[in-house]
Amino acid sequence: MKKSGISAFMLASILLLAGCSGNNAANPGSPAGESGRSAEPGGGDSGSDGPVTLTWWTMDTPSFVEANKKWIEAYKKAKPNVTINYQYFPYDIFIQKLKAAYASNTPPDVAQMFGTWVTDYAKNGHLLALEDDSVKNDIYDAPLGGYTYEGKLYGIPHEYNIENNGALAHKKMFDDSGIAYPPKTWAELMDAAGKLTVRDGNKIAVRGFDFTSTDAINFLFLAMILQQGGNYWTEDNDVDFNTPEAEKAFAAMSDMILAGKISDMTLFGTDEEPYMTFFKGNSAMTMAGPWVIAEGTGTFGVNDFDYMPIPPFAGDAPVFAAESGWGEVVSKASGHPREALDFIRFTADPEQAKMWNLATFTVPANKAVAADPDFTGQVALMKASLDSLEYGKWIGPVGDRDFWFKTVSDNFYAVVSGKLAAQDALRTITDSVNEMLARHK
Repeated sequence: MKKSGISAFMLASILLLAGCSGNNAANPGSPAGESGRSAEPGGGDSGSDGPVTLTWWTMDTPSFVEANKKWIEAYKKAKPNVTINYQYFPYDIFIQKLKAAYASNTPPDVAQMFGTWVTDYAKNGHLLALEDDSVKNDIYDAPLGGYTYEGKLYGIPHEYNIENNGALAHKKMFDDSGIAYPPKTWAELMDAAGKLTVRDGNKIAVRGFDFTSTDAINFLFLAMILQQGGNYWTEDNDVDFNTPEAEKAFAAMSDMILAGKISDMTLFGTDEEPYMTFFKGNSAMTMAGPWVIAEGTGTFGVNDFDYMPIPPFAGDAPVFAAESGWGEVVSKASGHPREALDFIRFTADPEQAKMWNLATFTVPANKAVAADPDFTGQVALMKASLDSLEYGKWIGPVGDRDFWFKTVSDNFYAVVSGKLAAQDALRTITDSVNEMLARHK
């Protein structure tokens, strides 16, 4: 999951290419003190019949902050009696401040949260549910899932946090090898990956299809299960990976390393992420979220690449698991719940949502924005992601995401390293994740 913001240089590079990305749970951009920085000073607060001040907290990723400020300006014009006291903090500090504020019942009126966090705060009675949740009809199911608890909607997501269903691709490598682009089926994908893999003795010099990051291993695994018509959740919200679908998925992924040898695990657990290897020219295709587009054009200065759809492993539909991204929530302790709810509804207006997605280069949670030619025309390289949004399913209540993802990827590594049989790995994953979920519940 990408956690850094996007620099102005990277944004400009993407616009020039008519391609784009964003993302996600972001590390800080420019630093701020623990007290935060107020973008708009609070005014007098004399209740809902007069001037009202709402406090709004977010992280400090620069592109997000600038987009948020535009929301404030636009809302002030629509509701001149409402002042937004906007404070933003470095990512790590932001997380701790949220925890402390809600625990002491002194939270901001509005907070910009990542979808993975929302249900926990809702479950503990900290957030206000939307009485009128008709806005959910405008939002894709996958991002909506993270904001829904016991059938109620607690906030409004703005970002569809997608980390899969697309791959970086060097089309020139396909053209030079006379291989049709893009691959239309899973068999064509594997065939192309085999032909594009370049070996230097026993080592792989160019990976045909790389999926060896922690996120890619997990999301490919879940997508393969779903595309076979399987599921990994039980009725009790436990997981079950001891299924034929999970076994087939794990076997296919292992074969890509052991039999097909289109990639290897030599970079697993290192600081060298697969997308970095791709932009250095050492892989033909690399599975990653669309945020890597900005990394390529900005950080690596690479422009001659594409971002292609990954054909389904089974079935006709590229069904996949996805997380909810950033969105707004209202505190149950807010002194002005009516105004706070009105503000987050304002940010969900398609025009306001489009502005924010373009400014932050994030995948829209709003269906109308994702289909808007004014949006799609500026984000050409994101087409593979936008075309697949309707097939996304919420990943589910994963609890401790880091533990879940590490457990799956570490056990996959153990299998391809010959240290563990696949069925034993799947049993270990199931038992370990369920123990974590029990603690989390």
